[in-house]
Amino acid sequence: MNALLILINEIITLYLYTLFVYVIMGLLIQFQMINNYNKIINTIFRALISIHEPLLGKIRKYIPLLSGIDLSPVIVILLLSFLKNLITDYRLGL
Repeated sequence: MNALLILINEIITLYLYTLFVYVIMGLLIQFQMINNYNKIINTIFRALISIHEPLLGKIRKYIPLLSGIDLSPVIVILLLSFLKNLITDYRLGL
């Protein structure tokens, strides 16, 4: 049981890291600091979109843009951080 909780915690951590990369790449592409027509960049960004957009899209249904700023990544980070802390507290309580 303890190993399963550690695995879930690490998967959440990996998801959070890739979410940071997704947000930063999106900003860099939007400000034209990296070229989206590059095949490697485009492949990485499409993979990140397929990983993160299902969850972010569901949150965007309930939380609209705030002055053009998308807050859905912030909400996901807060929720997953809370979940990680909850798992850690439960695991240490075992």
